Amino acid sequence: MKKILFDNQMFTLQRFGGVTRYFADLIHNMPAGEFVPEIPMRYCENHYMTETYGQKYKSIKFPGNYRLRRQLYIIANKQVSWKAIKFGDYDIFHPTYFNPYFLKTVKKRQKPFVLTVHDMTFERYPQDVLIYDRTIPHKKRLIAEADHIIAVSENTKRDIVELLGTDPSKISVVHHGYRSVAEPAPRLFDRYVLYVGERKGYKNFLPWLSAIRPIFNLDSNLKVVCTGTPFSSAEIKLFKKWNIDGRLVHISANDAQMASLYRHALCFVFPSHYEGFGIPILEAFANGCPVCLSNASCFPEVAGDAAMFFNPNDAQSMHDTLKEIIASEALRDELRGKGALRSREFSIERMVEQTCDVYRKL
Repeated sequence: MKKILFDNQMFTLQRFGGVTRYFADLIHNMPAGEFVPEIPMRYCENHYMTETYGQKYKSIKFPGNYRLRRQLYIIANKQVSWKAIKFGDYDIFHPTYFNPYFLKTVKKRQKPFVLTVHDMTFERYPQDVLIYDRTIPHKKRLIAEADHIIAVSENTKRDIVELLGTDPSKISVVHHGYRSVAEPAPRLFDRYVLYVGERKGYKNFLPWLSAIRPIFNLDSNLKVVCTGTPFSSAEIKLFKKWNIDGRLVHISANDAQMASLYRHALCFVFPSHYEGFGIPILEAFANGCPVCLSNASCFPEVAGDAAMFFNPNDAQSMHDTLKEIIASEALRDELRGKGALRSREFSIERMVEQTCDVYRKL
């Protein structure tokens, strides 16, 4: 049996997010008898580890702000990881993020390490990166040193090769998998379009919202429901200026509420200019939600013919595509059917098996 050692970087940093969902699904679905996963970690509040998979870890209640608490977790968990990396018995190391603290020790012990690259967003949009953030140089260094790289889409693989000159033979594409884990909550809203995740910069939310504003005048009951970070004061001010503040709703949703939001939405909209994969697309497919996407980055690769596409740089295209979906129940039913078929190609079992194929070659 091969022992795969993971570290706790992202599980300490994230309570929710696509990266930790990916690693939690991978760690807890590996084939027994062939691979033994290990993740040394003392403190954890990550939803997927503690709630989805029921793992027990320590946590603290003070301070109340998680950003402050996690600083304590980082210090404590790093010591646990460091001990396992330096002295533990393992065959392959798979870090969960890009801090290269482990590199010298892993190389000295002649242990191969696999690196998963979810996207090249920072490299494509460096203007959105905080001045003190070291992710770009750290990622570049680890990509160069890794024994093998897993890219979550062909689009991400192309970006790695184009931006860093990496040998394509060093990169395997393994798409994300998804499995619904929650029974949906009762219906939360009537007649709404669903938007999931962050709304900054390249996410293209405000240009999309501006483009579809005329639809509100045609449909007096239509709302846009948003999850993710609560609306900022600047966003609220802009909504009022556009006279649509009553049409925008924010909710901090748990798994059951998210399933309900997808199931009852007129459609899910993803207007982003760039994503590494886009797990919400799979969430929408699995929950019977029509999908409306920009025709950019990895979206055509992931959605195939199971979504309606628009040009994210063209306001008329964004407006007309949404209007068409809202107006046609037959079109929405067609998209639901295609989405259900498409979702079968992105199972957790397939993701785990293809990742294990990478481990087997090392």
